[in-house]
Amino acid sequence: MTKEEFLKLSDDEKIKFLNSEVEAGKDFNKICAELGMTKLEFSKIGIYFVGNKFMGKPMKGYQITQRSGNEKPL
Repeated sequence: MTKEEFLKLSDDEKIKFLNSEVEAGKDFNKICAELGMTKLEFSKIGIYFVGNKFMGKPMKGYQITQRSGNEKPL
């Protein structure tokens, strides 16, 4: 599967595919190399590799922080 094909999958399909690759005996680095993706790219789409298993981040959208107004000026 190419990176473009992978990115077109739904979130559940992505995790299912990645975990099937792990079950087939592939390690994280081999899966990354085959898809042409990095750990950072997986984390940006909310997918993490924990304990020899791929997991989805339950709540996405908290990567960018917004100012609360209580910050001290520099």
